[in-house]
Amino acid sequence: MPAFKGWMPDKSIEYLEVIDEEYTCKEPRAIAARVKTIAEEHDDWRRNRCLNLNPSENAISPGARRLLDTDLATRVTEGFVGDKEYPPAPMNRYIDEIEGIIIHLVKKMFRCDYVEWRTLSSSMANSLVYFALSKAGDTIMSQSNKGGGNDSYRPNGPPLLRGLNVADLPDAPLFDVDYDVLDKSIKKVKPAWLVVGGGRILFPYDLKRLREAADTVGAHILYDAAHVGPLIAFGLFQDPLAEGADVMTLGTHKLMGGPIGGLVLTNNEEMAKKMLALTHPAFIQTRDQNKYAAAAWSLSELAHFGPAYAKQVQANSRALAGALDERGFKVVGKEKGYTKTHQVIVNVRDLGPRAIEARFNESNILLPTTVLWDDPPNGRGGLRISIQEATRQGMEEEQMRDVADLIKRSADAEEPEKMRGEVEKFVAPFRKLKYCF
Repeated sequence: MPAFKGWMPDKSIEYLEVIDEEYTCKEPRAIAARVKTIAEEHDDWRRNRCLNLNPSENAISPGARRLLDTDLATRVTEGFVGDKEYPPAPMNRYIDEIEGIIIHLVKKMFRCDYVEWRTLSSSMANSLVYFALSKAGDTIMSQSNKGGGNDSYRPNGPPLLRGLNVADLPDAPLFDVDYDVLDKSIKKVKPAWLVVGGGRILFPYDLKRLREAADTVGAHILYDAAHVGPLIAFGLFQDPLAEGADVMTLGTHKLMGGPIGGLVLTNNEEMAKKMLALTHPAFIQTRDQNKYAAAAWSLSELAHFGPAYAKQVQANSRALAGALDERGFKVVGKEKGYTKTHQVIVNVRDLGPRAIEARFNESNILLPTTVLWDDPPNGRGGLRISIQEATRQGMEEEQMRDVADLIKRSADAEEPEKMRGEVEKFVAPFRKLKYCF
């Protein structure tokens, strides 16, 4: 948990003090006008002036965006599709069909039998698994933060709320698991769950080895596919539920290209019953129906365009990795072809990671630093670069060389104001999204 003296960190409190001072004397109408201006400025900045290489984001299609601005946004719906608890049945006739479409598309796309579609995010999806399928005092083994893990299965995340103990899966290079060490350590730890996947995933896991290890102590496997959904759906990565995972979670955003939301998938009926029975009302009472509609639209687009989109994502990430390597960057995973996902990880310890991250963002090249598996304590020696939004914008392998050039120039301390102009000029031809109706 974060440590700070007040009710928020000092910087947050200072920021709110500035907001209070600025807005105390403003009329409500003026505040509303300012909010509208902020949103418009944000849209112009993000859509027209930035090269977004952030792995956690994507652009949604115009059709999905329009559905967010419908009457569905303020309507309530509670319970199971087709058999809602509230409001009375006739008031749910439209949203039930939309929810049914989501379930149908996800089951077909991911070759699974059961779907929980109501969670608000992939983190909530992971939380649901813990609360429904474990008990306080159980232990889970998950990838450490520097081993590729995510806060949603670390000691400071949802496991804390459930009262779970968290042990590290043994790290291996390229954010993999040391399966030989796991074979020994799992017998000492005796976890209820093994958790893999999440934020930094470049190559498939050996789920056969994980399954064999889990079976020695009666453990289950949770596969967090938040960053690789379409690659799994269209046969370009691995098929976790078929290869040994008991449950798979993912979001409807990130690589999936829809609004933010969470999904839980399984082929185990008993697990599905426990999870779906807990979602409402323990986790969520009502859900924003406009996001259901936008998700259903986005999933329909993915069903149609997904194979081509997923292939181009892989091609672009590899092309970018190779281009960065040619320009002198230390791209990890070269011996295995750099990556099989949308992400490229670069070791920039020698370049001053925080300094170049600041230069990138000042230049409107949006990408974060990241922890590498072999970083020292509190180290953050890598860049985590992702190309799903660039792919949806219509960029292909040829443009990845240009992206590498922009990254190289910014890393070499070219003046940010000049770089902003170069970035804006580069993205200008790619404002109309592809892979959408």
